This record gives sequence, structure tokens and C-alpha cells, in this order.
Amino acid sequence: MAIVFVPYALRKYCEDKNIVEISATNLGELIDNLEIRYPGTKAHIIEDGAIKPGVAAVVNHTTTRKGLLEKIDDDSEIHFINAVSGGIY
Repeated sequence: MAIVFVPYALRKYCEDKNIVEISATNLGELIDNLEIRYPGTKAHIIEDGAIKPGVAAVVNHTTTRKGLLEKIDDDSEIHFINAVSGGIY
């Protein structure tokens, strides 16, 4: 099963776990399976059938360019990273 590193904002949906294991063949299926197991997670990652603007999906240390079609292996590591903005120059 793929290892998903759960961002802080989603941990309340995932029983406060920071890592979960999810079975999937691609990123879209992984997100769907994450939602089945932990309802409420998908809305924070997906918008209009795609990864939300401002959210990066990282599979095995590389930001996905294939979006929801990105291939997932049993030993894949997945991170969902929210964009950081603002601050003082």
C-alpha cells in the first residue's frame, strides 16, 4: 500500500494520524480511497475534478505533472502540500 503523509489540516479527518496507508493504482483512485476511509478529506484536495489550485501532489519526491492520472505503486510515498503565500518583503 502507498504511504500518504497527511498534512496537518487533514489530520482531524484521519483520526489524527500523520501517516496512513492507502491502496491505489493512480492518484485519483488514491484520493477516492482516502475519502472512503476518511470522509471529508477529498474536499480539501480536489476541486472541479482536479487537484485544487494551491495544492501540490508529490509522488515519490516529485511534483506530479499528470495530476490524478499519476501512477501509484505499492511502495509510493505521497505528500499533499498547500502553497504558502504572503509575508513581508
